[in-house]
Amino acid sequence: MSDVEAACAVPEDFTEPVVIYTTRWCGYCLMALRLLRARNIPFAQVPVDGDAAARRWLSERSGRTTVPQVFIRGASIGGYDELSELDDGGTSGSRLAALLAGTEPTRDGPH
Repeated sequence: MSDVEAACAVPEDFTEPVVIYTTRWCGYCLMALRLLRARNIPFAQVPVDGDAAARRWLSERSGRTTVPQVFIRGASIGGYDELSELDDGGTSGSRLAALLAGTEPTRDGPH
C-alpha cells in the first residue's frame, strides 16, 4: 500500500459494491448519485473536496482527474457518462446489473 493509499479511503475499505468519489458542487456527481439512488444500488460516497492526496490517488488509480469517479467491486469504471451507459435505462439485463451481480468481469480504467 502506498503512502497515498494509506491516507485515502480506497474502494477495498468498503463493503458496498459501489464506491463513488465526489465533490460537493459537481453536477455530474449529483447525477451519478441520483442514478444510484433511483436504482437502489448500495454505495459508499467519498467526498474529495480540498483533499489533494485523495485526488492524486484517484488520478493514479483511475487515469482521470475528474469527478465523479465510480468503482464497482474495486474496479474503476469511469465517471457519470460510463455509469449511465452501463445502466442502460435501469434494465435488469444491463451491464451495470451484471457488474453488480459479479456475472460480468470488471476492468480497471475507463472504457
